[in-house]
Amino acid sequence: MADRYWILGTGTWDSTSTTNWSASSGGAGGASVPTAADNVFFDANSNVGTGAFTVTMANTPRVCNDFLASGLDGVMTLAGTSIGLTVSGSLTFQATNFSATYTGTTIFDATTTGKTVTTNGVAFSGSVSFGLSAGGGGWTLGSALTVAGSNFVYLYAGTFDTSSGNYAVTADAFYTTGSITRTLNLNASTLTFTDSTSFFWNIDSSTNLTINAGTSTINNSGTASTFYGGGLTYYNLTYTSTALGALNSRLRDANTFNNLTITGRTTVGIGLFGITADQTINGTFTVSAGTASAYRMQISSNTLGTTRTLTCAAVSLTDVDFRDITIAGAASPASGTRLGDCKGNSGITFPAAKTVYYGQTGSANWGATGSGSWSATSGGALDATTFPLAQDTAIFPAATYPASGSTTTINDYYNIGTIDMSLRTSNTMTLATGTEFRSILGNWINGTGITLSGAGVFATFTFSGRTTQTITSAGRSFTQNIYIDTPGGSVTLQAALTQSSTASTTLANGTLDLNGFTYTAGTGNFATATGTKNLTFNGGTLVCPAASTTAFWNLNPTGFTTTAGTGTGAISMTAATQKTFVGAGSTFNCTINQGGAGNLIITGSNTFSNITNTRKSVSATAIYFTAGTTSTFTDWNASGESTRVLTVGSVTASSHTLSKASGTVNADYLSLSNSTATGGATWNATNTIDGGNNSGWVITPPPSAGNFLMFF
Repeated sequence: MADRYWILGTGTWDSTSTTNWSASSGGAGGASVPTAADNVFFDANSNVGTGAFTVTMANTPRVCNDFLASGLDGVMTLAGTSIGLTVSGSLTFQATNFSATYTGTTIFDATTTGKTVTTNGVAFSGSVSFGLSAGGGGWTLGSALTVAGSNFVYLYAGTFDTSSGNYAVTADAFYTTGSITRTLNLNASTLTFTDSTSFFWNIDSSTNLTINAGTSTINNSGTASTFYGGGLTYYNLTYTSTALGALNSRLRDANTFNNLTITGRTTVGIGLFGITADQTINGTFTVSAGTASAYRMQISSNTLGTTRTLTCAAVSLTDVDFRDITIAGAASPASGTRLGDCKGNSGITFPAAKTVYYGQTGSANWGATGSGSWSATSGGALDATTFPLAQDTAIFPAATYPASGSTTTINDYYNIGTIDMSLRTSNTMTLATGTEFRSILGNWINGTGITLSGAGVFATFTFSGRTTQTITSAGRSFTQNIYIDTPGGSVTLQAALTQSSTASTTLANGTLDLNGFTYTAGTGNFATATGTKNLTFNGGTLVCPAASTTAFWNLNPTGFTTTAGTGTGAISMTAATQKTFVGAGSTFNCTINQGGAGNLIITGSNTFSNITNTRKSVSATAIYFTAGTTSTFTDWNASGESTRVLTVGSVTASSHTLSKASGTVNADYLSLSNSTATGGATWNATNTIDGGNNSGWVITPPPSAGNFLMFF
C-alpha cells in the first residue's frame, strides 16, 4: 500500500501517465499511477498556487483504496465523460472548492467492513454502486448521499448503512439484485427518489437480502414510477408528487409498511396508482387528492377483476376512487370523503349514488377549479363538492346549462357514472374529449342535439361498469374509440351506433349486445383483447368498414364467443378496397357478409352460420380464404349475378376447404378456384367458371362465352 498525491493542477488521471502523481504532498512527479491498494490525496498542493484545476479521468484503471479531497485552496473539478472510479476503501469529498462532474459509475468494492462515504454535500454526477464484484464489504455514510440526474444507487454485495446520523439519500432510483449476502440499514433516514418513468425502488432479487428499515421513510417524488418491494418489511413509504398521472404508478410484491402515504394531485383529473399484490399497513394508509373534488386519485388492482387486499390499522381517504380493492383489518369498513366506487371493492363504505346537474352557462370543462361545474339541482348554484363520482348520474339540463352552441370538455381522465344528455334536443351542445381515457361505469345517453368530438389513440371511452350498461346514441356519431372491459357485465345498444373517422372498437371483457341494432365500427377496426368476452347479435349487425388487414381482428380469441340470441345476426365487411376478417379459428354464430366493393379475405379455420354477398347487385366482388384452412358453414348464400360475378378462391395458389355438414348449397355466377367442398352437403355451382384446382363442387359452366364476358 502506498500514498499518491496529485500535483501540478490540471491533468489527466489515466492508466499510464505519472506526471501528476507524487509520493508526497507537493513533491516531485513521476510516482506510479495509483493501484487499488493505494490511497489518493487532493490537497492545497495539488494545484498551481490557488488556481482552479481539473482532473480528468480517462482510460482504465481509475482505482484507489481511500480517496480524500481535503484542504483544497482552489476549485477542483473531478471530470470525465462516461468514466468512473473504483474505490476499495473510504471516500471523502471536500465540502467547498470541489465538484464531481464525471458521469461514470463510482464503484465501492471493498471486501472488509468499516469503510465510510462522506460527500459533504457534493453530488455524484453518475451512479453509485456498492459491492459490484466482491462480498463482505461494509460502507457507512458520513454525510448525506446525493446522486444527481437519472442515476441510481446500486447494492450488489455487502452492507450499506445510512448511519446513526440518519443521513439522507437522494437519487433517481435504488436497485439491488443477485444472491450475494446484502444488508441495507436505513435507520431513521429519508431516502428520496425522483424517477418518473420506470421504477424508483427495485428489489430485483431478495435472496440473501436483509433490510433493517428502522424508522426510515422512502419517498418518491416522480410523477409515475414503481416500487418493487420484494415482499419485505419497510417503515414509511410516501409518494409526494402532486402530479401523479395516467402513466400508472405501481406498488409491486406483497410488502409490509408502517405508513403508506400517497399525496394527491393539485390539478384536475385522476392519478392512477396500481397495486399488484396484497399489502399490510400497520399504521395509516393515507390518500389525499389535493384541494378539490375534481382532483382525484384512483387506487386499483393492476389486473381488472382480481382483488388486492390492503390490511390497514387506520385510513385517511379523500377524493379517492377504488377498483378491485378490499380493505381489511382494524380500518375495515373504511370510509372517507367523496370516495368513488369503480367496482370490485369490499370493506369500503362509499357515499350513496347521487344525481348532479351541469351548471356552467357557457363553454367549460367537466372538471373545473373553484366552484366546479356541477350543482345539486338543475339551475342551482355551482358546488365543487357535487362533482360526479363513479356511482353518480350526471345530467345536462335542456337549456342554458350550457347555452346552446356551447362545448363541454371532459378535460382529463375521469371515472364517469351515468351521463344523461337526453334533454339536449333543440338546444345543441358539443361534448368534447382530449387525449385521455375515460371510464364509463353507468349508462351513456345522448340527446339529438349532441355532437361528440375528440379523436386519437387515447381518446377512448372505456365501458367498465360490470353491470348491465346501455348506450343510447340518439343518432349521434362517436368520434372516440370504444373499449368494452366489463368482467361479468354487458353493454347493450338502445339504438344504432356509428363511429366516425378513424375510431376503433375493442371488446376485452363482458358482452356487447347489439340488441337488434346496427353497430358501425370506425375505420380503425373492430378487435378483441385479452379477457372473457361475448358478442351477442339478437338480430343486429356489426359493420366493419375498415380497409386494412385488421378490419375485423380477433386478436385474442381465447375466451371469445358469439351468441345469435333472438333472430339472426351478421358481421358485414363493407370497405370499398381490400379488407380482412381475422377470425383466428373461432365460431361465429352469425352471417359473414361481403358487403363492399373491395375483396374480402377470411383468415383462419372459422365456423359461420351463413355467408352472403349483398354487394352483388352493385358490382363484381371476391371472397378469398386462407390456403390450408377449413371454413365451416351451416348455410351458404353467397352468389353473384349474371353481370356481376362473385370470385371465390384462395389467397395463394394452394387450396382452401369449405365444409357444410348436410343439405345442398346452390351458388350461382361464381368464378371458382383452389376450392375443396366437403362435409356431407351437396355443393352446386351453376353458371360458374372453373378456374382450376377445385374438388367436391358440382360445377355447371355458363351457357356461352358471351355470358361469361358479361360477368365483368
